Amino acid sequence: MELSETLNHILYIVLTAVLPLIATYTVNLIKAKIKESSIISDTIKNDTMNQLVTAALSDVMDAVLYVNQVYTDSLKANGRFDEISQKEAFNRAYAEAMNMISDKAKKAIEQLYGSFDKWLQLKIEASVNAAKKL
Repeated sequence: MELSETLNHILYIVLTAVLPLIATYTVNLIKAKIKESSIISDTIKNDTMNQLVTAALSDVMDAVLYVNQVYTDSLKANGRFDEISQKEAFNRAYAEAMNMISDKAKKAIEQLYGSFDKWLQLKIEASVNAAKKL
């Protein structure tokens, strides 16, 4: 029994000294792996992308409202807003949006959605429909 008690004390002393070292090493390893991982950078990147896309959406809506105010409203008031005028209004809104949206946002949208041009066309149409409801 004395041998067993001695071994228990030795084991206790060794574990008491070694466990904090192992725990410290494990925590440091986990911290290093988190820094190496893309979790934090992906979160930052996603926030940046979200801000760029949100700004681009705002620019699209501004372009649509601008064209509506300076071009479409006067044609509608005179009863001359036909299919050709609709295409012209779309082209004007497209050109205005292209001028307003930053290159950085264009690249981000291209990365997220595949085609900036297609995204912009869809968002202009959606903004026109939203503007009609205002």
